[in-house]
Amino acid sequence: MDTSECGAEICSLDDLRADIPLTRQYIYLNSCTFGPVPRSIQACMADALRAENEEIIAIRGKEAGVRFYSRAEQARCTLADLLGVSAGDVAWTYNTTTATRLAIMGIGWQPGDKLAVTDVEHVSTNRAAAGLAQSRGVETTVIPSTGPGEAVYAGPDLFLEQLDRLLTPAHRMLVMSHVSNIDGRRLPVTEAARMARARGVRTLVDGAQSLGIFTVDAAAMGADFYSGSVHKWLLGPPGIGFLFVSSNSRKEFNPFDFPVVKDDTGDAERAPMTASALCELGTANYALRIGAGACVETARRIGLGKIEERCRLLTARLRAGLRLVPGIRVASPEEWELSSSVTTIQLDEGTPERCQRFVERLLEEYGIVVKYRPEICGVRIGVAGFNTNEEIEQFLAATVHLIPQI
Repeated sequence: MDTSECGAEICSLDDLRADIPLTRQYIYLNSCTFGPVPRSIQACMADALRAENEEIIAIRGKEAGVRFYSRAEQARCTLADLLGVSAGDVAWTYNTTTATRLAIMGIGWQPGDKLAVTDVEHVSTNRAAAGLAQSRGVETTVIPSTGPGEAVYAGPDLFLEQLDRLLTPAHRMLVMSHVSNIDGRRLPVTEAARMARARGVRTLVDGAQSLGIFTVDAAAMGADFYSGSVHKWLLGPPGIGFLFVSSNSRKEFNPFDFPVVKDDTGDAERAPMTASALCELGTANYALRIGAGACVETARRIGLGKIEERCRLLTARLRAGLRLVPGIRVASPEEWELSSSVTTIQLDEGTPERCQRFVERLLEEYGIVVKYRPEICGVRIGVAGFNTNEEIEQFLAATVHLIPQI
């Protein structure tokens, strides 16, 4: 089975939904954690694993020119096209967290250096910052994206104003989420990258919650690094992510301490290396790579514009309905341009126990899957392209029924 044939029967959002068995059992509104992998993509990976183990390894191994490994490399090109970059800019990783860690740890921190992060970063990024502070004496600056007492993100102006005030040439890197996993707010990453570049500060954008929902052009964004994975909105397999490393950034990026070659004058130099050469060590899971390429191809075949439009309309209906339910507050921005498919609600007099009870009863009584978010004591709802208006209406009806009872 060729990579281009994997999931080839999926040409529309209706085809996509029909290829996801889980949709016949649950109302699945948690693709911001794990997207369900379509059956055809599962079959594609199973076929690739069989071919690798029954035909390739025993005969020719990883010999150059073997078509199987060319298919795996084509998956990198497919992902690079989706990101608007070249294949040499893209490295495979295990997930967004490891990609983000590679970018952060690959620039040689020294005591006294500074790291900047936003106030809505993933817990794994905050743990990386804490580790740098503990082991290398790196100071972290948190850039607010909302003002004191503001409950909902109101737009990019305050964030950019705070970034302009707090970011200095003493900072070595700025880490920011393209879309926050906490409440779905969309940060002005292109403008922020431009501001950081003017100060000589590297930028890393966490794209875990953006890729697969709307078009991402990592090259035009101007960031040094862009991390992400395929197991959320792209509905790909878990265990594989990626890191975009710009060509300029690769000159000083060395996450695994490759030896530096000295030229005739004694000056240090390193031959130009691709992102994959810098980040990928040892034997890879090529079946996962082929599956990742297949899920990207599926999204492109359906059309990211169509996916985004479906998500935008369903999210608008969801938020409009939620605002009519007594006892809850929508914590996500209303405007699509400031937001995404991620909607988080908070309960009046909410406690972790009440939120978790709401999540549990939705699943037990209605077969609806959402997730508790401890960062703001809320419940997160993720609307994907395979979801339907009927599912949103069922979720709203269940919410109206359950909120007074929990």
